[in-house]
Amino acid sequence: MAVTEEARGQGIASFLLKRAWQVYHQLDYFLLYGSFETDRDLGAFYKDCGYTVHAPGEGFLLGRINLPFGIHAGPGQCVFTRWRPPH
Repeated sequence: MAVTEEARGQGIASFLLKRAWQVYHQLDYFLLYGSFETDRDLGAFYKDCGYTVHAPGEGFLLGRINLPFGIHAGPGQCVFTRWRPPH
């Protein structure tokens, strides 16, 4: 998901993230995640939207949902995550 440069700063991206989270939550999904290039400096934006932003190049494990592996960022990338709270 992306917002064109001309439309940035209007709250569109935060609205899209909020709506995506609502849909994922309604569907009973456990996790919403994505990534961005480190030179975009979007960490504060994702944190403000309720996501955990992982350090550049780091990933996260999927042990919370009983999977024995993780998802990792590529070079020059940051991963952001938001887990559904336990019922």
